[in-house]
Amino acid sequence: MKEKEYELDDEQLTTDEASSLEEEDARFGFNRIYMIELLYKNKPELSESVLYDKIVQYTGKTDRPQQEDEQPEEGLAVWKANEEESAQTGMRLFFHFNYMVKLKDGEIPAQTCIMPADKKIEPEAYTTAIQQAWHWQEAGETVEQCRYSLLLHDFLAAQLPHEQRLQLINGVLRAVLETAPCDAVYFRASDKLVQPDACLAAIAEGEALYGAMSVRFYNVERPEIGRSEMLMDTLGLAALGVPDVQCHYYDMEPNDVASFVGDIGYYLFHNGDIIGDGETVGPTENEKWLCEHQYALAAPQRVVLDLNPGPDYYAGRQHHEERQQAGEQE
Repeated sequence: MKEKEYELDDEQLTTDEASSLEEEDARFGFNRIYMIELLYKNKPELSESVLYDKIVQYTGKTDRPQQEDEQPEEGLAVWKANEEESAQTGMRLFFHFNYMVKLKDGEIPAQTCIMPADKKIEPEAYTTAIQQAWHWQEAGETVEQCRYSLLLHDFLAAQLPHEQRLQLINGVLRAVLETAPCDAVYFRASDKLVQPDACLAAIAEGEALYGAMSVRFYNVERPEIGRSEMLMDTLGLAALGVPDVQCHYYDMEPNDVASFVGDIGYYLFHNGDIIGDGETVGPTENEKWLCEHQYALAAPQRVVLDLNPGPDYYAGRQHHEERQQAGEQE
């Protein structure tokens, strides 16, 4: 299975093509719009000039046009559109000329948008993220105290290489966090809540996946089998266009499995979907875990790279040998 690719300009798609693309996105788990929420206990106040300067600092240095209707100057990296609407609605739209998206008839800059949420925060919406917040024990209590939120999302950025796409939105997130510090950051694609200072530090250190990838753990309740059955997976990679990772297993140390599953997730993010069905990976030279692309066992629906640690520990089922045998018989 190849890394997710897009070559079509959405505006040129027929209705049938658009419908087919939406279905493909849903099967793979790809997010054409990437969304991050910033949660606040108190109403946030954004300095327009500070925010713009921070975005320029983290996504490309340039001079800002003096008038909205000016054409972008040569070398322009960030352009803020429609300042009147921004003042009235709080929506801020930025064009990023260091992140150009290739279309059939040319190029356009990827965009990011920051706007206040139009709905009241409901802590129940973050239940699954709180359940998996092993890295931040105060996540649930913090969300309960938040009353305001800002939404940050990209637009027309789905065609960017996934590393560039995440680099862009992480850069804008960093700018917002430094301009108007919040109390919690929620990555929708990874269903992950992170502490803002930890998120800032991670982005500054180049840890692009700190918020964008969650490693989740589930106990599978089947006492009749007499073994400890567990599922470990990542969430957030398929939203960017590469498979997530999962391992359905018995009796292994969860921390060891989590570490390896996370390592494979980072490997796929940095190298693309280059591990084929039937190939092996392993935490040591002597361990060979068989790999196969499958649909995820745990919601949401998405493509994952399933890891088989061997017959003594594997609780799932892979099919590449069956497919290989069927192909040989044809």
